[in-house]
Amino acid sequence: MKSRRRFLYSTAAGGIAGIVAAGKAPAFAVETGLLKIGQLGLGGHNFALVFARDSYRSVVKARPYAFWDDYPGINDIFKKRGFEVTYDDPVDVVKNSDVICIEHHDYRRSLELARPALEMGKPVFIDRPFTASIYSAEEMIRLARKHDAPFMSCSSLELQPQLTEIAKFAEENGPVKSYECFCPEPMFQWMFPHVINFAHAALGGGIDTAYFAGDYIIEIGDIRGDRNLHRWVDPGRPLGDAVSVLTYKPRNVQPPIVGINHIGPGPGTYNLKVYADKASKNFVVGERLDDPKIFAPMFYALNDFFATRKPPRPYEAILEQHRAHVATAVSRLTGHAVRLDSLGGDDALPYSPSARDWLNKSYFN
Repeated sequence: MKSRRRFLYSTAAGGIAGIVAAGKAPAFAVETGLLKIGQLGLGGHNFALVFARDSYRSVVKARPYAFWDDYPGINDIFKKRGFEVTYDDPVDVVKNSDVICIEHHDYRRSLELARPALEMGKPVFIDRPFTASIYSAEEMIRLARKHDAPFMSCSSLELQPQLTEIAKFAEENGPVKSYECFCPEPMFQWMFPHVINFAHAALGGGIDTAYFAGDYIIEIGDIRGDRNLHRWVDPGRPLGDAVSVLTYKPRNVQPPIVGINHIGPGPGTYNLKVYADKASKNFVVGERLDDPKIFAPMFYALNDFFATRKPPRPYEAILEQHRAHVATAVSRLTGHAVRLDSLGGDDALPYSPSARDWLNKSYFN
């Protein structure tokens, strides 16, 4: 089965299926009335380029316009992928664009890159992982509220059509006792947002503590030979599984929900199994990891967000999901469960440059 990571590489390197890899933007991209998207940083998804797909032409409300990255040579490549202009300064992208997508893989820089756009009151989307520290997360939301700058950051799983079905099942069969949420890839900083955020969007918040267990994987290895080939870690090392065990605050005097948020090798695609008082049920997203239906909701959500300036998820949810991710990281270091309300501004996700190096270098192999 084609892996999702290979799929994301092929879509990124190919500029998203349907993009014309020419020296200028597709003709329809320069039509008047479309919002200009500025992208800061080369991402694993490059959502701005999805707006140039022919299949979305009838509904698209924005177009890929400006691009910046600080990796040598990437700007030239992305101008050929579908952006109309590139800049050497990210602030110039912000000034000359209507809406901003931040996809820079060094998520420690999210606040730095987002601040100019937020202070100008422009809609900002940040791909996962949202940011590194608790401080930077809270400061971006503060700026968004202060300057009336709509802000969005989420996993594509938070936008799936199954959410309504899950909520209905929980209401009819509840209360919910526990759940298991699964993502078949193990990378700590990229993949935990899928499961933590999916469960949060489906079943609600109120997370109290987080506990990490299992295999800690943060590195991506070098590309070797075949440009579509990558390695998460040394190929001689088998990939393990990891979990973030989340406990929730009691709801209506019921015992706390316990959520097993699992990332790691396994069969199938994303799923969320809900254990309620009267019944249990597994909800599956996509027929395979590279199923386009998994990613389409993100385009539609971004398209509406840019046009209406209304975020699809509340800021409180964004912050709580990030705190749960960071608490999982702190738990890995301390060896015990970590309360979300015990985190300080300096607590942050771990970072490795390997993922960014892998993605950037892939364009030159």
